[in-house]
Amino acid sequence: MLVVDTSHCPKCDADLDQQHDGSTRKVDIAHNRETQREALSKLQKEISNARFGTAQYLRLVVGSGVIREAALAELHFYQSRRQIVSFDEEPGNRGAILIRLK
Repeated sequence: MLVVDTSHCPKCDADLDQQHDGSTRKVDIAHNRETQREALSKLQKEISNARFGTAQYLRLVVGSGVIREAALAELHFYQSRRQIVSFDEEPGNRGAILIRLK
């Protein structure tokens, strides 16, 4: 069985997880009547997809209720596992979290 390393370029050996274009993706996980479980599932999917994208940041719209609290807890977990670099509330907007992916 051949194992392919997708974290490094096969031609130049560059770390692909560190390459980005400086852009910010935006995703709303709280304003389409999502349950907490659905919102966290969306968050997980976006974090997984972002690993292979070129955006440096993810702007996560979470609202100000239970989805926000659950998302913050989940992001602490992702940061401890080094799946994201960092995260913080968007300045002046408690309903959005800015996540640094790379």
